[in-house]
Amino acid sequence: MTGAARTGGRLLLPVLSRYLIREFARTFALTLTAFVAIFLIGDFFDRFSSFLDEGASVGSLVRIFLYKVPAILPQVTPIAVLASALVALGLLARQNEFVALRACGVSAWQITAPLVVIGTVISVVTFAWNETVVPAASHSWRTIHAREVKKRATMGVFTGREVWYHGRAGFYKIDRVRAPKNTLYGVSVYQMGSAFYPRRLVEIDMAVWDGNGWTLSGVRTREFGPDGVREVENAPAAFSLPETIDDFKVLLVEPEELSYSMLRRHIRELGRKGVDSSEDWVDLHLKLALPAASVVMMLVAAPLMASGSRVTSLAPTIGLGFVLGFTYFFIMAFTRALGQSGALPAAVAAWSTNTLFALLGGYFLLGSD
Repeated sequence: MTGAARTGGRLLLPVLSRYLIREFARTFALTLTAFVAIFLIGDFFDRFSSFLDEGASVGSLVRIFLYKVPAILPQVTPIAVLASALVALGLLARQNEFVALRACGVSAWQITAPLVVIGTVISVVTFAWNETVVPAASHSWRTIHAREVKKRATMGVFTGREVWYHGRAGFYKIDRVRAPKNTLYGVSVYQMGSAFYPRRLVEIDMAVWDGNGWTLSGVRTREFGPDGVREVENAPAAFSLPETIDDFKVLLVEPEELSYSMLRRHIRELGRKGVDSSEDWVDLHLKLALPAASVVMMLVAAPLMASGSRVTSLAPTIGLGFVLGFTYFFIMAFTRALGQSGALPAAVAAWSTNTLFALLGGYFLLGSD
């Protein structure tokens, strides 16, 4: 017979639920603030030498790190949930409160349920935050960093991950910039004549930078003249892209700068054009999987600490939290890399870590009774 049956079949006990949520929320607020501060301090000192070399002003640095905070919050929230649950519940276990609850017939399921509910709420809020606040804030700090720190003029206009860029060879429309492979996909170069009339359109399926110049693949040219449009299956004589890959890396749009709906539209457009979008599919699934990590972390921590054991020191509890959190993000980074390389399907790469930890939490929960 389960604990829920022994207490009238109710999984959520109102008084107990309010008490547990209040204790968790108090610790969570402090833990989340501490993790954001640690992240900012670490990032600042990691970039400190480059900031000095580039002569960045104090005002620019302050605005960069202020705009970074919205993007940092979703990244540290899952580990903050895990650490907060372990510490808050560890304090209760230290005072033998769980032993008293279990003696009164309250099961680990009834202790875990309200915490999983608050974990679900945090996941939903995190997803909404990622959709509304993070894209604009991430774009703002990257723009400040490029213009005021790197001193690079970003002559680009972004529509999703599609980029319009005013280059030396004309106006470029680029479907995708893939920095790790020094490759541009779906490049269209519009060259203008007198009175700003289009003179030529050069379409390039793929451009690869080898360190010295560009290798162009799938080049087509359309010449616009008085007699109409003339199409040629190669590049114009002496045509090249005057820019280097570093000029286009400034235009790179990171996943956090796009909402779920924007990224999904971009993937559809890339598929229509025949451009590989395997990396984008992984990022799309992660936009759901990472917010859901808060629920998974709570599912691991709550039954583990609600088993009734008496914790005599918080040091092992905090250590356990860091070990579990490090393990989660290590596995997540590993599976993400496998997914982006094509070794794993995108959904498997994004959700396998959550699935593994959810199974671990289920094991703790089933073993607690």
